[in-house]
Amino acid sequence: MSWKRYTTVFAIAALCLLAIFFLDQTAPTSYVRARNLLRDAIARAGRTTPPNPDLVFLAIDSASVSIDEEGDIRGLFGLGESQAAEAQALRLISKGWPWPREIYACVLKRLVDAGARVVIFDLTFPKSSEGDEPFRLALERYKEHVVLGSNFVSPDDESDRIRTDFTRPTESLVPQTVPTDDRVAYTNFWPDSDGVVRSAQYRFTLAQIQLRGVAPDEERFLSLVSRGLGKAGLADRVPADLNPHGIRFTAAPRQGFPPHSLFEIFGPDYWKRIYQSGEFFRGKIVLVGAEGNWQHDDHPTPFGSMPGPELHLNAMNAAIHGEFIDEMSHTAVLWVAGGAGILGLLLTFGIRSPWLRLLALIGTAAAYVWAALLAFNHLSLYIPFLPGLLELNVTVLLGLVCDFTWERFEKTRVRRTLERYVSTNVVQELLDNPRLFQQSLGGVMKPVAILFSDLRGFSSFSAKTDPQVLISQLNEYLGAMVECVFRHGGTLDKFVGDAVMAVWGNVKTAGVRDDAAAAVRAALEMRTELARLNHDWRRRGLPELKAGIAVNQGTVVVGNIGSPQRMEFTVIGDAVNICWKLQELTKQLGSDLIVSHHVTALLVEDFELRSLGTAHLPGQEHAAEVYTVLGAIEVGLAANSATAAI
Repeated sequence: MSWKRYTTVFAIAALCLLAIFFLDQTAPTSYVRARNLLRDAIARAGRTTPPNPDLVFLAIDSASVSIDEEGDIRGLFGLGESQAAEAQALRLISKGWPWPREIYACVLKRLVDAGARVVIFDLTFPKSSEGDEPFRLALERYKEHVVLGSNFVSPDDESDRIRTDFTRPTESLVPQTVPTDDRVAYTNFWPDSDGVVRSAQYRFTLAQIQLRGVAPDEERFLSLVSRGLGKAGLADRVPADLNPHGIRFTAAPRQGFPPHSLFEIFGPDYWKRIYQSGEFFRGKIVLVGAEGNWQHDDHPTPFGSMPGPELHLNAMNAAIHGEFIDEMSHTAVLWVAGGAGILGLLLTFGIRSPWLRLLALIGTAAAYVWAALLAFNHLSLYIPFLPGLLELNVTVLLGLVCDFTWERFEKTRVRRTLERYVSTNVVQELLDNPRLFQQSLGGVMKPVAILFSDLRGFSSFSAKTDPQVLISQLNEYLGAMVECVFRHGGTLDKFVGDAVMAVWGNVKTAGVRDDAAAAVRAALEMRTELARLNHDWRRRGLPELKAGIAVNQGTVVVGNIGSPQRMEFTVIGDAVNICWKLQELTKQLGSDLIVSHHVTALLVEDFELRSLGTAHLPGQEHAAEVYTVLGAIEVGLAANSATAAI
């Protein structure tokens, strides 16, 4: 059975590995969702990138777009004639969304004059609008310090990728040149298949969207982050390839880079108190963009729904710190899953106890998670959870199922084997309470009832009978006698030629009296069964058989007897010898059933007994009275039961 166990568990591990390979290649939705949930859990539990203090989020939030000219500008801010520029900016804001573009000229001037290194507008300006000229002039004046947003726009029909285009700001703001003006960059993030953004692509080409090869001279567009870092003198921090890079996020939305309301930079009190008259922005990279539900510019991330500008700041922060997360290749994932499978095999073959194996599985899985977390934190490497955990758990758990199944089969096989020798209820006791049974293997003293049954004249009968007929008739006889023993809860101790030895109370006892009664009832049934067999044999032309049966009760030694090569669970003692001698005495007294005086003393009220006189058994000092059993006192038993019920 051992080689079958090893083969089966190896097959389970191999099939699981093949299934993981198939899932990893085909990427069904449920598998990808589960894999990504675990990956995002690691991102949240693992180390984050500290926010760079030089990155500022200036938010076009609900407070900014709801400024009122009468109530806020005149009453709240109390602007005077010397603050005409601030008042003009706030009046432009108060006109309602979308704002006249002149306001962005005011923002750009305000921030750059305060010392901001770069001002990035996470906004697109695809069409001409009011206030373009002041904004164009500001863009020209501060061209080394400003970046505008643009978009890769795909057609409604995703299959028509060739029509994907790059939309630049209107020409009334920035010339639409090739290559693209260095004040323009794309704002796109490309999410994973489940719609969650986990990576940033710092450079891109149209060929990547249109699924065609990239030509050497094809323009490489820069992301908002890349363009902004380049103008800030940090171009070397930006990856130079065209691949997406997993980023280590800073914190949950609105915590890593808390938004500052845009209107505050034009409020004299805010400007002086919060922004130290502009000193706050000196040397900073300021990203201007929408924040809040009103604009619907949120993107799913491992940390939750995050505003687009904050997502850009996270990508920028990751680039500044070099905090990119590497993903393992499909081949490496399979190696990890294979290693997990080997661990599962070691647990399955090395730990026999199911409970210890389960505890070891939990500990190994926890260690696997811990190792993945360490790799994420210190190596910036994400080790996929799902394939390894699937391989480990399936191998161990199905190994346990196999072990339980084999154990059940083995118990069934043992039960069927034992039931050929002992009764069903005794087998149940052996299997359900093995400790009690094992205690008797070393030898214990127990009161038992013993039955011997032996055929009369079988030697002469066997000498003149065809061997095949003899064996067939003998097996038929022994099978019927054993069934009588089993029906009354006895244990078949052994066959001695044509003799049957059975015991009650050696494995499971119902009490001395009940054990003796069960043995006598079995003897009476054996007598009846032999009569039925003889009637059938006469009809079939076979010779009849006669048997002598004896029942005794006494204390014996119960245990495993024999040599190291062959052991036998049996009983030995004087009570066994006396029972055999009583069975031999049936020949002399002409009775087919004899019980000892020990049995008679226990069952005198339950059976109709007749004395056969005293007998002196070989080896015994004193003669003892012996009895035969005429039958059970069924009427008396019923009467006693009725009386007890009253």
